[in-house]
Amino acid sequence: MEHFPYKPREHQKEVMEAIRNAVRRGENFCLHAPTGFGKTPVVLSALLSELNGGKIIWAVRTGNETDRPIEELKVINRKSEVFGFSFRGKKDMCLLARRMNISSYEGVSNLCRLRRESCPYFRNLKKLDYFQIDGPMVFSEILKAAESIQVCPYFLQMMLLEEASLISLSYNYILSPLGWAIRHKVSFKRSFLVVDEAHNIDRVAMELNSKSISLTSLERAIKEDERYDPKDSLGLRRKLTSMRDFMRRVAVGEDGTFDLNEMLSSTDLGPDDLKKFHELVDIVYSDYVKRGKEPRSYLNSVAEFLIVALEKAGEEGVAYLYSVEDEPSLEVWDMRVRSFLSTIWKDFRSVIFMSGTLEPIDAFSDVVGVDNFSRMSVPSIADPERVSTVIVRGVSTRGEELSDEMLKRYLKVVERFLSIPGNLAIFTASYRIQGEVISGIIELAREAGKLTYSEDRNMSGDEASRILREFKDLPRQGREGLLIAPAGGRFAEGADFPGEELEGIMLLGIPFDRLTTKTRVMIEYYERIYGRRRGRYLSYVVPALRKASQALGRAVRSHEDEAIFLLADERYLNRTYFSLLPDFVRWNVRVVNWRDLPSSDG
Repeated sequence: MEHFPYKPREHQKEVMEAIRNAVRRGENFCLHAPTGFGKTPVVLSALLSELNGGKIIWAVRTGNETDRPIEELKVINRKSEVFGFSFRGKKDMCLLARRMNISSYEGVSNLCRLRRESCPYFRNLKKLDYFQIDGPMVFSEILKAAESIQVCPYFLQMMLLEEASLISLSYNYILSPLGWAIRHKVSFKRSFLVVDEAHNIDRVAMELNSKSISLTSLERAIKEDERYDPKDSLGLRRKLTSMRDFMRRVAVGEDGTFDLNEMLSSTDLGPDDLKKFHELVDIVYSDYVKRGKEPRSYLNSVAEFLIVALEKAGEEGVAYLYSVEDEPSLEVWDMRVRSFLSTIWKDFRSVIFMSGTLEPIDAFSDVVGVDNFSRMSVPSIADPERVSTVIVRGVSTRGEELSDEMLKRYLKVVERFLSIPGNLAIFTASYRIQGEVISGIIELAREAGKLTYSEDRNMSGDEASRILREFKDLPRQGREGLLIAPAGGRFAEGADFPGEELEGIMLLGIPFDRLTTKTRVMIEYYERIYGRRRGRYLSYVVPALRKASQALGRAVRSHEDEAIFLLADERYLNRTYFSLLPDFVRWNVRVVNWRDLPSSDG
């Protein structure tokens, strides 16, 4: 308790003690605790007392979340002096790139590689004798301090790694080759790793180990080759054209799988071509930098795809897929999460996994390869008297699309739901389902006097922030709104709506992954590993109900919050599905036919 800066609430002392005991035994620890419990200060305080010269590496899903543990450390530092900072990549920290208006990861990385020795900020940093540390720093504070003395913020961070007891960074630095930047400064074997929002880690690992290439990127790579090797001296153009023709030939109709050997034989592409790609890509990058342009290359995208495709050839658990959903594309998809992640965890002294939707922990540990662990599940902080749930019979999003009759039923359910006073949210099973119902929902919301806000697949971060800000502010203006978004989207997982900001949530369907070729291939792979029933449960059922649980958790952030939950899909009555929902959703449940819903549950 020496580092904990608050008056402990229920279960917090118990969790801190359990974590300390686990890491003293050299065990990992899985913590399921609701949002609002105080997971960050509890875990941080417990680990600070056990450092013994080591470090805490705090891994989060996105760079935007790296500041949270550092802000907590600033509060903790009122009791003890500990230095930590949020680490961000070159894309966020390069002053030269900002000056040249270069913003992509690829562009900034290549700019740094090609211009580092002549960069004034890097050269100034090499002359820096001393940097004043006045306490924990979020990345923007490091950026501002570096800019004020005209030194490179990114490499200033590298210098600070050795001084820090807490380093907050994105998953990428733990799961991808980017980690070398940290590893050569920090001993992972002496460090604790905290995986925040750990329910995301398996999907992130799959995405990082997989690679795709679109028809548009391939066509642009051909144009790049024509420009930088007009005589085709490297002999890549014919092979790129053959690859484009192969993609056009196979990526038609519905999504499916392709044969890697067939692609290689029809294009004559092989390992010997990779050196040629890199030779030409370096010419492209150098030319762009000389012209003050962003050093990006579509030829590099093709090379990266081929590297991954060739490296993983013949491996069990790797699928070669084509997609036609947005545009033709090829993908090498690596599903071997357990074998990959289990080797990562062994690099650390102990790993703490925490999330508000980590349950069922046995399922989580199976999928991500966690062995030798202790666990603890903290009950919801919600007040049972302030929450209620209705499961609606007679409606379901099962199937490829909603029938006219089912659409009519859903709109009748939505009409009843909209009679609830205050801000409401409808989280749909998918963007596809959302597209089928949204026009009718918007019309009903207008009739109910609620302003509508909806999440779009291609929405920018700035636009999402504006929508969120406006929606949350409505109750303070005496107005009401309806938020429409897919479960699993940015509003259903990344946003908090305390108090009057959200009074009711409707789940329109269960957010199962659509049964595409990709989904079926994954289910089949898991069934081979875990058996038919458990494989389907781990790969298909648990992820869907985790998405639903994340969405439902948006409205309950404290003991005082009130919320009504409308589960608009009769499949929630399935015993397995229902058992995977949060405890506060299962406390006070009524089952009502869609025809019999009251006009207001308020």
